[in-house]
Amino acid sequence: MKVRFFGSLSDRIGREIELTPPAAGCTIAELRRSLAEAYPGAAAELARPTVRACVDDVIVPDTYLVSAQSRVAFFPPLSGG
Repeated sequence: MKVRFFGSLSDRIGREIELTPPAAGCTIAELRRSLAEAYPGAAAELARPTVRACVDDVIVPDTYLVSAQSRVAFFPPLSGG
């Protein structure tokens, strides 16, 4: 599964990483926890409810189940003009 990061998350983790989820898949919440363990510098930000998850171009809740074929992205709130 490809996981992309935007904003300050890309500064802490990188723009994109490749992961192998469990065969049965995992929820976005489980994916957040796994990423927080692997990247402790981004743990607090990944836990924020304002950091949204997007799967295959659709914003999804933390209960959403992802698989190896999913394209996942995490992005913090955007600001600017």
